[in-house]
Amino acid sequence: MYQRYAGAMAALLVLLLACNPAATPTATSVRLSPTPLATTLARATATPMATAAPVPAIPTVVPTAAPAGPKAGGIVRYPQREDPPSWDPSRLSAVGDYNQDVSAVFTHLFTTWSDAPANCRSEVYPWAVQTWRWVDDRTAEFTLKQGMRYQNKPPVNGREVVANDFVPAFARYQKNNTFMAGKSAVVESVTAKDKYTFQMKLKNPWGGMITELLASYYGPWLEPAEAGGASGELWERPDKSWIGSGAFTFGSWIPGVKWRLVRNPDYWVKDHPYLDAVEVAVVPDASTQLAALVSGQLDFIRDFNEELLDASLRRLPSLQVVRCPGAVGSVGMVWMDNSVPPFNDVRVRRAAVMAIDQQAIIDTFYKGRATIVPILPASTQFAWKVADFPTDVRQYVEYHPDRSKQLLADAGYPNGFDTVVNFTNRYAAPAPMIAEALVGMLGKGGIRAKVNMMDYGRFVSTVLQAKYPAGEMALTLTTARTPEDAHAFTTFWSGAGATNRSLVKDPEYDQLYERFRVTTDEKQRADLARQLQAMAASKAYAAHLPQGNSTISALAGIHFTWVGNTRDYSLLLETMWRDK
Repeated sequence: MYQRYAGAMAALLVLLLACNPAATPTATSVRLSPTPLATTLARATATPMATAAPVPAIPTVVPTAAPAGPKAGGIVRYPQREDPPSWDPSRLSAVGDYNQDVSAVFTHLFTTWSDAPANCRSEVYPWAVQTWRWVDDRTAEFTLKQGMRYQNKPPVNGREVVANDFVPAFARYQKNNTFMAGKSAVVESVTAKDKYTFQMKLKNPWGGMITELLASYYGPWLEPAEAGGASGELWERPDKSWIGSGAFTFGSWIPGVKWRLVRNPDYWVKDHPYLDAVEVAVVPDASTQLAALVSGQLDFIRDFNEELLDASLRRLPSLQVVRCPGAVGSVGMVWMDNSVPPFNDVRVRRAAVMAIDQQAIIDTFYKGRATIVPILPASTQFAWKVADFPTDVRQYVEYHPDRSKQLLADAGYPNGFDTVVNFTNRYAAPAPMIAEALVGMLGKGGIRAKVNMMDYGRFVSTVLQAKYPAGEMALTLTTARTPEDAHAFTTFWSGAGATNRSLVKDPEYDQLYERFRVTTDEKQRADLARQLQAMAASKAYAAHLPQGNSTISALAGIHFTWVGNTRDYSLLLETMWRDK
């Protein structure tokens, strides 16, 4: 989440003074009855894989009284830093800053939903899928909703979405989405069973496939194979191949300037979307994006530095800034080499964790706008808050510097010890200041640490590969976006985990994690996730730092439903509307 903002404040002030507010575009408005999107989500059932949970009512996030209902018409504009690196949907599914645009055109099988900002932890719900079930521990079966249609454009011509569309679509996804290659490779085959039903067979049991793959922000979507041409030569031509079943269709592209998505008149959700079009403007600089928002040249943006947002609010007090604690933010991970002294002693690790004051970090560096992370980030599935932990374990995720020194003494370090925190100069503010604050907190607990600032290349080849010097510590930032990241975080302490940077070798944890990994029953998975969090807290494999906020900033008169994950724009855009 952290971004570089060199000179951003000065540039912002200059731009704000230079820009005059632009007129808000008007459109003929037709009043529509709001379509209950929550009802649409609730129509699907899961058998026996999960019990359908109550779907939260749609929270319309507006700071002032809104008109009686959504209005149809109008355009909204938001920024991207540059043109997409590819126009092939399967390739863009791997690119975090662009798959949000593709998801407005092509339909995911599942989506994530939350009643943000009151509760920002997203849950998984079906979208294109009507029902699904586990046939056995390696085979899942899915039935699509009937009546979904592609855009009425040659060569697809508005035909119905069918199960056989997902077979070649997933094959392209496996080939082209390199970011998710490790997960998609677990799928052995995809086979259409009838017009609306297909099965996915796995190479080995994987209970988290729905959350980690199909409901992922980087997950696959439905696409008509014929849109890409006989040999796939048209996939880089969005004017030819972007024929989806989503709320919008591709309109136009001016390289280096903007691209435009227009309302899909054949969309299968009644009355959606409300907007006539969405324009994505190429605006490379963060401060320029905010200045364009304040001047009315953009309508909303996401995830910006709090200092820049505060400056914008001073210029335009009516600006809506909606925050969702822990929705899309980087979590600081303080790794400790568990394999050798001093951190192979659980008392030393507990001393380090209990010396860190997360609330002080939030108050000092985030202006109170962040969330304490005991083990799993607040935005992820199954996450416990501090108060949720059993009483005998809770102390190990709380701030107790007085106990830190006693624990060190009990471990044979009555005078504390010296160590190093390996870090990188790549991370932008406030990360470097947090690293220095971390050193100070550890020192008060009896651990005299100093920061070893590394260039990013060396950091990647050593720390990120769990190859930093034996017996030392390391600080990294790990992004937690959606429910799936609960699974990523639980692998941090698995002996087979690629991100096990604390070098944990704990057979007890590995056995529990393996049960969690393969179990398909969601209630059992939730219980195992709680056990994993309690074990990770008690054994203090690593320390955590707070998770920053995600934000959406919008002009007054822009009304939207926020689903707690700003990186997936499909539901955001299709439920957005404007007064004029």
